[in-house]
Amino acid sequence: MSGLIFPFKGLIDECEAIKAYAADFLDKTSIGVLAEAKGILESIQAARHTKVVRWQIPETRPLRTIWSDGESQKGGSKHKVRAEFSFVWEIRRFDEGKWAASNKVLLLDGLASTVTTLVNNDMQVIARWTTEVGAADSPGSHFHFQVNRPDSESFPFPKSLDVPRFPAPLMSPFLTVDLALGEIFQERWKKHSLTDSKDSKWWGRLHQDRVLRFLQWQTKRVQEFGGSPWMALKLDKPPRSLLVEKP
Repeated sequence: MSGLIFPFKGLIDECEAIKAYAADFLDKTSIGVLAEAKGILESIQAARHTKVVRWQIPETRPLRTIWSDGESQKGGSKHKVRAEFSFVWEIRRFDEGKWAASNKVLLLDGLASTVTTLVNNDMQVIARWTTEVGAADSPGSHFHFQVNRPDSESFPFPKSLDVPRFPAPLMSPFLTVDLALGEIFQERWKKHSLTDSKDSKWWGRLHQDRVLRFLQWQTKRVQEFGGSPWMALKLDKPPRSLLVEKP
């Protein structure tokens, strides 16, 4: 069974919206990867075939933030860090059933992993986590976070250990940017996100409907499940059309 259906327009717009919304927090030398990610989506949408294609920002050329000098903690932190983002979503143009010939939606059909890496001013990796969208047979909740020590078998979180899978809300690759900015720029990002700007409103509109649909589905599953609420969320997978309007 393949994964969720997303509207092309929503994800294409995200590439532009995050660039505008987070402009003051992103390293300007790296933002070109956003245009490349947008171009991949547009080419998939325009293609006649429905082959699985990798939509990505490669790990070798990540999107980067500016430096956060102690802003990750109220009152100040000893850490000067920046975040780097890369992702791979295996997707294809969806041209079946009610969406036949609509050219408006894509199907998540394979790997769906976003990597957030924090590096210090010596360019050492000091933290890394992934945001995953599980497959139909995934043993964790459909959206989850995982933490690993890069290429390490030492405690904690050795590379070979897949658990724990921390449950996550509905996340797109660029919502992970929003999440990380809120972590490494605590007060500055909160102040920025609460401004009544057109970019802030644009960003909110892009995600509100999707997030509400996801939360309503979770609420319904918990209400209908007879056992542990956590197991209700862990075991069930959302219907693939959950996030899109009928054509």
